[in-house]
Amino acid sequence: MLMRFKQLTISLLLVGLSATAWSQPILVKSQQKIEEYKLENGFRVILAQNDKENKVFMNTVYLTGSLNDPQGKGGLAHLLEHLAFKGTQNIQGEEFQRRLDQYTLMTNASTDYYSTKYTNVIRPEQNVINEVIHLEAERMDKLVLQEKFVPSEISIVKREREVRMDQPFSVMMDQMWKSAYGNQYLGRLPIGDLNELQSIKMDELNKFYRTWYAPNNAVMVISGKFDKAEVLKQIDQNFSPIAARQVPAQTKVPVLDSSKMKQRNFLVQKGSDLAKFNIYLNGKNEKIKSELALAPYLYTMQPSGHLYQSIVETGLSTAVQSTTWLDQDFNLVFIGAIYAPNHDAKKVESALISGVEKNQPFNETELNRVKNLIQNQSDSVLSNAAALGGRLSDYYVSYQGDWSQYFTDLENVKKLKLADVNQTLTQFLVPQHRISGDIQPTPEEQKKALKQKQAAEPTKTLAQTDIQEEPLKDSRVYQQEVANYVKASKQYLVNTEKKIQRGTLKNGISYALYPTSTRDDKTYATISIDFGTEKSLFNQGEVLDLMAYLLLRGSDQYSLQDIADKSIEAGGGAAANASGNSITIQIVAKKEKFEDYFKFILDVLKKPKFEQSQFDLIKSQSLSALDRPYTEPETVAALTMTRLLETYQPGDLRYHFEPDLAKQQIKAATVEQVKTLYQNFFVSNHAQIAITGDYQAKTMLKILQKEFGSWKVQLPYQRLSSDYQVYPAQKVHALSEQREFGNYQSILTFPVGADHPDTPALMVFSYILGDSQLSSHLAQELREKNALVYGFGSSLDLDDWIDSGALTIEANYTAGKSAQVSQSVHKVLNNLLSKGVTEQELEAAKANILKKRVTALEDERNIHRMLMPQLEHHRDLLFREKRDQALAKLTKADVDAVIKKYIKLDQFVEVMADQYGKAQK
Repeated sequence: MLMRFKQLTISLLLVGLSATAWSQPILVKSQQKIEEYKLENGFRVILAQNDKENKVFMNTVYLTGSLNDPQGKGGLAHLLEHLAFKGTQNIQGEEFQRRLDQYTLMTNASTDYYSTKYTNVIRPEQNVINEVIHLEAERMDKLVLQEKFVPSEISIVKREREVRMDQPFSVMMDQMWKSAYGNQYLGRLPIGDLNELQSIKMDELNKFYRTWYAPNNAVMVISGKFDKAEVLKQIDQNFSPIAARQVPAQTKVPVLDSSKMKQRNFLVQKGSDLAKFNIYLNGKNEKIKSELALAPYLYTMQPSGHLYQSIVETGLSTAVQSTTWLDQDFNLVFIGAIYAPNHDAKKVESALISGVEKNQPFNETELNRVKNLIQNQSDSVLSNAAALGGRLSDYYVSYQGDWSQYFTDLENVKKLKLADVNQTLTQFLVPQHRISGDIQPTPEEQKKALKQKQAAEPTKTLAQTDIQEEPLKDSRVYQQEVANYVKASKQYLVNTEKKIQRGTLKNGISYALYPTSTRDDKTYATISIDFGTEKSLFNQGEVLDLMAYLLLRGSDQYSLQDIADKSIEAGGGAAANASGNSITIQIVAKKEKFEDYFKFILDVLKKPKFEQSQFDLIKSQSLSALDRPYTEPETVAALTMTRLLETYQPGDLRYHFEPDLAKQQIKAATVEQVKTLYQNFFVSNHAQIAITGDYQAKTMLKILQKEFGSWKVQLPYQRLSSDYQVYPAQKVHALSEQREFGNYQSILTFPVGADHPDTPALMVFSYILGDSQLSSHLAQELREKNALVYGFGSSLDLDDWIDSGALTIEANYTAGKSAQVSQSVHKVLNNLLSKGVTEQELEAAKANILKKRVTALEDERNIHRMLMPQLEHHRDLLFREKRDQALAKLTKADVDAVIKKYIKLDQFVEVMADQYGKAQK
């Protein structure tokens, strides 16, 4: 007994020691209600609380990236990032990724030149926050790098590199960086070089991990809704035991003098676009950064941007683009123009240069307009946990820990003087800083079918190694989560529905008013107007699109610039979009500005000008955009698929996009047709209005009655739905231009709509099939085991009105691997048909689907998006509870039965497009 007592005493002492040995995190900086803490081992924590949020953004950032890759081992840091999801000493193998899937709403990672980031978005529940903090501490100190995963991850990195180098602009930027730095520093892509990747040894990976993944070389940025004291306690407990290590000095990038770059003109022939780019580049100069940040707005913003006016409005090109990259080793201003084959390339090039380097000075009005716009954007960042967390992370890296520089930069923009802006732009945007880029379509000789060579001996991947399956996880933990989410969902539904006022105006227009505070302090309005029939709108699709575009481009009273300035003043904006035979108008503004801005936009909508010059401009731009080759793999695959599935006649609004038909309709369109369409249809009383935000409901209802009460239908309305069709299985391998990637698309239709009894089981099946890019069935077969793709998409599309739905799968694959991709997809579907799903998969899927459904209810903006379909179906929020309950009750037998009922491979249509296919008629 005495011996047992001594043992117990020692145990208690040890427990007490583990809880109190580590010093408390020390507050080292506080600004804008954001706090930075430091642990004794050097680990930093930045906390940005926002109790209005319904999520937590968590970024664990290591101050090491590809710049620290050993010589001849380019891509090592990035490869390590891939391997950092494969298990730790205490959480082995796939269990690590399974827990990430369980506890997060989103998880991802990235490696750039300067840093490696592990990003998680989670619910604001303390147990979830605790678990993810624990996982990241495990990743920092107890990562187990296993050689068996290396071959497949190298292959996946190769797919990722192919994705990047399949983009014309990325190719051009890579060429430019190599011209500036050679094959070192910023001239070596973070993603890595294949030959160097394959030479990496396990001891080199472990050495890099042990060298750089240290608490004193990392920061955790947490933003959103959380308990600060509890978060700090958990971070202290999980990270303080990790010992600090001696960290080498970061690799320094030589100061760049772009005037000494020998190669200054780059040509990339890839894709379908025609573009001219000028990149103004030089070594970093912190003093001019604020002025340079304004350049994209001043030159390309519609309609006041100087380049927009001189190049787009004059018809020289279809669009102008600009952005900045102001990083710790360089300043870069990118300015470009997109044009079409009917444009004069030399004139575009000349106008792009003269419009920048010989530009007329900007004035105070233009400067203040941009300042106000930047302030609006910064307000939006502060109210968004992910945006703010990402911004703080980037600034911490760029300014060696000084995240507060972000707020200094914003203040510097406010203080800018017009003379300084004009002087800086004049001195920086000069020929000696200019690097020119020319993007042209893929040459015709690269659009011919190639004979596929016999595949070489495949690289040994995880699928070919002897790996024991992990034991089935206990599903009871998920079952408890399901019960909790169903309970929480009902509470949100009941409480929220009490706040919503639904009704109908005397003319039949329905409305939903949701007066509430929003997390970004803005008010949102959506107006949906339905009109016309299949016959009355036949051949009117392009006219309808033109009408929607022109609605907010000017009125009898207000110019386009008036509308743009009013939107900036309101801290919001308005947009109109046509879909089928409906037009949806979105209006958003700061809560204190909303009522005035809402009335202003309604005034514009009452008397749109449909100005001939604006009509001619959008018509010309549309025709120019259509005047291009349609030979990229994804375009060929999409067009081939829609042509195979088509059941409607040309001219029907439901007919698929066909370039030649679109050209014909746009050429034939007149501004008078647009005006007639507006007069006949726009004031239809078959409409719905939803408004969400901080306002007085009585006042808003009076506004709606005044503004919409006189609307009346003038022509009949018919809802256009796409009927369910059965298609016989076919497999088409179409010819596309030569690219690093081919494109795979498949579809399986079934007689199930959004309200069908089998929908919940199909939702679970779809989740298990392909929701996760790492752990779903498709991910395991296409990516993790066989490294055929880097990413893929899988979705369940169900009609809201009739029993018609489809399962779609899309993936970009390495050109020449079409057969393997198709075989892998068939293998996954056949396995699910024969074996069904596991209990653990079922319960995990239900928990994750319900978790996302609950999270959606916690954001008023998501509730706002639900209001319009509810109005159309004459439902309220409580109808959503039926779906929650149906999901919760699902059994393995239910899901397995639905798989067998609807997954009919004799109706599975597949299209693949690459340079080894056959030309399609």
